[in-house]
Amino acid sequence: MKTLFLSSVYPNPASSVRGTFNRMLCHALNEIGEVRVVAPLPWPEVVVGLAKRMAHVSERTAKPTEDSLADVDRDKVQVDRPVFFYPPKIMRHHYGQFMWWSVRKCVERATSDFKPDWVLSYWAHPDGAAGLRAARMSGAKSAVIIGGSDVLLLTKDRQRCEQIKRVLIQSDAVLTVCDGLKERVIDLGVPAERVHTLYQGIDPDVFSQRDQTGARQRLRLSAVDPVFVWVGRMVSIKRLDVLVKAFEMVARQRPDAKLYLLGEGAGERSTRELVAASGLSNSVVFVGPVQQSQLPDWYGAADATLLSSESEGLPNVLRESLACGTPWVSTNVGSVQEIAAADHSIIVPVGDAKSLANGILQSLESIYKNGAANYRARTWNDTAVDLTNIMSVADRPRETPRDVEMIARPELQETRS
Repeated sequence: MKTLFLSSVYPNPASSVRGTFNRMLCHALNEIGEVRVVAPLPWPEVVVGLAKRMAHVSERTAKPTEDSLADVDRDKVQVDRPVFFYPPKIMRHHYGQFMWWSVRKCVERATSDFKPDWVLSYWAHPDGAAGLRAARMSGAKSAVIIGGSDVLLLTKDRQRCEQIKRVLIQSDAVLTVCDGLKERVIDLGVPAERVHTLYQGIDPDVFSQRDQTGARQRLRLSAVDPVFVWVGRMVSIKRLDVLVKAFEMVARQRPDAKLYLLGEGAGERSTRELVAASGLSNSVVFVGPVQQSQLPDWYGAADATLLSSESEGLPNVLRESLACGTPWVSTNVGSVQEIAAADHSIIVPVGDAKSLANGILQSLESIYKNGAANYRARTWNDTAVDLTNIMSVADRPRETPRDVEMIARPELQETRS
């Protein structure tokens, strides 16, 4: 089976840690069939985004005729990186069209000698909208993976909700990373028989249990202090303000406790200011983005991994943490309960700093570390096999050219007989 994967949520020279889970899925799929990747680069990242590390990207953007960058990802997956042009922060319900216009030529070239059976996208809009167009153009079937906020939060905007619903309804298969998101997609009007739960996996060659003492030595962390880690993008939905407030309470009882924040994002500055104002500058450490190959040592060094979000699907960081033998404390968000167990995880109410602080302190009890040591994680090979099985049995007829036109021109739906 040949699959064209299309999504901007994929590692690139400017952000090597973005969408690493999609890279792992593509590599696992490539072991079963053939995969080619189109990973659009948002133009602000090309113009501003880390020019020193992306010298070749900067050179290309100086030449308007060059619309794509290509390379061979590890494991010999071909990756094309066209530049995604769009007007920032406005007309977001049209971003699917902007992405399609940006990637169309690249997709045409990619499919001229690679005839996909499926076009698979991650994120309903704009990526799924562009993926749907790519599938119809190439004569392939279309599938979209739902990550969480694309159907939980973006749908609060009426115009964008209509675009997302159109992608979901017209896709041949919709894949959700947990059962909770599956129910949400069905509520949006997608026939239940076309919605499938596809649990993500971990790379067992990367995420595995390790000696805590050795991990702390490699990271130059204290051998005796309580250590906690948070991993993710620093954006408002992650509620780092709640986490900092909770850790302020933790520090009163355990002044030796340390919290390491692994990641970056638009909310970093405000988080740093809050940490300083809370008197936690010696307790909370901003590590910055961490390569996937280094994450296991951070998980292994920690007493617990923390999550304070107000909206999620099913965060894979929790599985990664367990695979490394580390329990987690999370807000009761999305479908985290689907992988929770009393002996390795603690769930607290969303937005409740006091409960989160109590959960963090409770996680230091030995029962949780022992429970995490017995956890056996699902792998990306498992995910790839499940996805291939779903695709192989999907038999929904493809839309007609009239349907394709309606994707770009929804007003035609009013006149269709």
